[in-house]
Amino acid sequence: MLIVVIAYLYVILMVSIAAIASGHLMSGIFTLLFAGILPSFLLLRIQLLKRRRAMADLAEAANAANEALQSASTDTPSQPG
Repeated sequence: MLIVVIAYLYVILMVSIAAIASGHLMSGIFTLLFAGILPSFLLLRIQLLKRRRAMADLAEAANAANEALQSASTDTPSQPG
């Protein structure tokens, strides 16, 4: 996914440079900002939040399983052999 964002930013950068080269400085800056940087930031931020949430859920599940395993091992009496 990161390679797609990099390629998208490259294309938007080229469009912005073309707009600036043709004499439209503000158009180039706004194109770069509102069509390139802002959407890319939002997309990456949303994906990062999803990944963090998934990792937190996995860690919580692992902790719950570990606690259940520890409580099960301490609750069983040892059999004299």
